[in-house]
Amino acid sequence: MVEWFVEFGIMVWDWFGEEDHQNRVTAIFAALAVIVPVIGATLGVLWYLLKYIFGKSDQTPEPIPEPILPTGDLLSMDQHLAILEKREERLKAQLASAHNEEKAQLTAQINELRSQISNPEKSLAEAQKRIAHLEILLARAGNEISAERLAEARIALERGDFSKADAIFAEIEAREEIAVQNAARAAYGRGEIAEGEVRWADAAVHYQRAARLNPCYETLSKAHEFTHWSGDFQLAEILGRKNIDASEEEGIPENLAMAKNDYALTLYELGRLDEAETLFHEALEIDCTTIGDQHPDFAIHLNSLVVVLHAQGRLKEAEKLYRQAIKIDRGTIGERHPDYAIHLNNLSGIVQAQGRFEEAEELCNQSLDIGRATIGEAHPHYAIRLHNLALVVKARGRIDEAEELFKQALSIFRAALPPEHPHISSVEKHLAALPN
Repeated sequence: MVEWFVEFGIMVWDWFGEEDHQNRVTAIFAALAVIVPVIGATLGVLWYLLKYIFGKSDQTPEPIPEPILPTGDLLSMDQHLAILEKREERLKAQLASAHNEEKAQLTAQINELRSQISNPEKSLAEAQKRIAHLEILLARAGNEISAERLAEARIALERGDFSKADAIFAEIEAREEIAVQNAARAAYGRGEIAEGEVRWADAAVHYQRAARLNPCYETLSKAHEFTHWSGDFQLAEILGRKNIDASEEEGIPENLAMAKNDYALTLYELGRLDEAETLFHEALEIDCTTIGDQHPDFAIHLNSLVVVLHAQGRLKEAEKLYRQAIKIDRGTIGERHPDYAIHLNNLSGIVQAQGRFEEAEELCNQSLDIGRATIGEAHPHYAIRLHNLALVVKARGRIDEAEELFKQALSIFRAALPPEHPHISSVEKHLAALPN
């Protein structure tokens, strides 16, 4: 570039001629008139490009400023005391005509007001802090609240009037509650999809979210059930207790019986057998006064109780109750129902524990036949029956057949349950213990 400028200057010099000394100065100025603007323009372009290239990566978005709050004086001492005294007068008037159950609460409120009046500096500081925080919340209320309403609410706050701010917050709360309910329904729907596709760990996650957003019997019962089946018994214990509380609040006895039964199953898995047995009996007592002792749910709860009796070694008592549950099933849901298959499978365990292996194997096969026709061969409940049949044939000396059944069960469990699930580790231990 510099060489080009030099050559250009020489060319202009030659153009006027060496002998034309008088015009040399003119030639020089003519050259400079051309060269200087070109150099200036070139340097300007280079500076812009360098600034763009090296300055672009350092650009950071400007921070969004916090909303500017009113700068007027917050609640004064005189205003604060006047508000407290008016509240006390209003509460005293309510106390004079209150019912017995309301008097204790009103009296406690009056005593709290008197405490604030007796220590005005502290109570005023707390009130001013509360007002300042509420102003921040109002400022972040969103674009759906008009600036005029927000300004009116802030001015009212600084005078100790919370009514306008409360109305705005109530409006926002109602609007957002609809969004939360929609999210809860969506999470529940995703849980149903995962349940249908036998992705129990995923189902547990979705149902848990639905229960967090909308804690009620419907969501909590599903969240508890699939958290239990996914093997997280600690979290299932928490969800089970919440499910009982929700059932008691909703006041539907049948739901409460089911909630207690399901919670007891988790307690059983945690080794708290006495607590579990107590809850199982409570569920059965509710059933007797509501649905009766010939209902399929009563049979389910009988079956659950027997799990504890089996663990306690009370085999004869357990077998009697299992057979009672199976009899109820035959008269209600029939012999091709998944719950009937569960009860046959559980009875096989009791029969096997008493050394009646041939009868136990027959019960396992019946349960598997029903499972193939109802829940399918990819369901974890079907894998449980394969596992139990493997235990029976192993006890009868058919090791190769037992190994194949254990492997089938393990494959199903791994596809449907999280890797750390106890069912998976149980089958792996049985496989490892088989003789070579």
